[in-house]
Amino acid sequence: MALLIGGSVIIDKQLEKDTSFISDHIDFDKTAQNTTSKVTNAQKDILNAASHIEVTEQEKKADVSKITEHEIILTDIGELQVDAGLSEDEWKQRIDKGITAETVNKANKECKDLYYYGKIDSSLRQLYLEIYICLKDYTDSFYICSVDPDDIDYIFNCVMGDHPEIFYTNGYMYTKYTADSEIIKIEFTPAYTLQKNEIDECNKIVEEYKTAFMKGISKSASDYEKIKYTYEFVILNTEYDLNAPENQNLLSVFMYGKSVCQGYAKAFQYLSSNLGIQSALVVGYVGDNEGHAWNLVKCDGLYYYVDCTWGDSSYSTNSTSLSMDGINYDYLNITTKELEMTHSIENFAEVPSCISNQNNYYVKEGLYFTSVKEDQIAKAFDNAKLNGRSSVELKCSDASVYDKMGKYLLDENHVFDYLPGSMDSLTYMKNQNLYIYSFPVK
Repeated sequence: MALLIGGSVIIDKQLEKDTSFISDHIDFDKTAQNTTSKVTNAQKDILNAASHIEVTEQEKKADVSKITEHEIILTDIGELQVDAGLSEDEWKQRIDKGITAETVNKANKECKDLYYYGKIDSSLRQLYLEIYICLKDYTDSFYICSVDPDDIDYIFNCVMGDHPEIFYTNGYMYTKYTADSEIIKIEFTPAYTLQKNEIDECNKIVEEYKTAFMKGISKSASDYEKIKYTYEFVILNTEYDLNAPENQNLLSVFMYGKSVCQGYAKAFQYLSSNLGIQSALVVGYVGDNEGHAWNLVKCDGLYYYVDCTWGDSSYSTNSTSLSMDGINYDYLNITTKELEMTHSIENFAEVPSCISNQNNYYVKEGLYFTSVKEDQIAKAFDNAKLNGRSSVELKCSDASVYDKMGKYLLDENHVFDYLPGSMDSLTYMKNQNLYIYSFPVK
């Protein structure tokens, strides 16, 4: 009698200890009546964590007598609207720093297909484009169109969630100018982590990495093929390392081959976007409220979640599979329901409910079972052997099919019908949450 060794559920994941979310900001309140600078304990923590941010406090007054009407600037998104009460000189400063009809129109074209830009209210698109232009052009500071700090924080996160190529920013500062407790204007100051010349050098490395990446995929490939290729490329070329430098952006992957979740997610987002795939950064929690980041992707017009970090065997203390050849495909194009078995979405902006499994890895690869079909099982094992894989994974549609599959393959020992005759023992894995069995084929 053949011997079945083991039969365990291993779903615990190593949780990240240093993950941060997208942005930090420091709020300085400067009033017209009594100029003060209020820095909370939380803001002091941000200053301590980001020592490169130098803050100079000055006494300034918002002189409401200088507020004037300004020239009308028409763009593709309509007339530029500014809530701030600006003087003529301050209005000119905005124009000099790049907030013009030409730059807004160009930025609108660059961002029109991005997820968060497409989802925000149209009234906030100018604010998005101003922040995007500012960050892209490495602007030091400028008077922003909004006087609502909450809107600024929300839109800053949306910009960072859409643009992994802005790897040199980790937050911002803003100065509120108030008169009689009313905000008159806000000066927005990005927190840059690199000097301009350093960014230029890093971009050369980013471009080299992208070029190598693009050589491995055809332009005529399907959306699914592009997403799967990107998923595999990032995982196979990256090692999970809590101490990786630049681990909150794509440089950790492209320059060092090591990262944590946000680095994985931003690298995947950047590379897939160069293949024409819409991808966005999503944040939330896993385990015991540990911060985590992954991706939302659009594949053939439908939304799915992708988590490269949880797809990397170097991340897991124990994998849900035997080897997977370094890759766990459980997190490639999954639904919200599947994601929420292990992840909690606490995002800065609304994300869609992903309900389709049409482009799920197991469905596309013929490894998804709605019933126990012997010919489909045989083909799955044969394909794994033919492709040189060390294991095969079988995903069942529900608990009933999962139980029937276990009975057929394990209780009745039919699994050995699909394995080399020399194998008389077997170590296998199963994931009872996602209804997946993993068997060796070597």
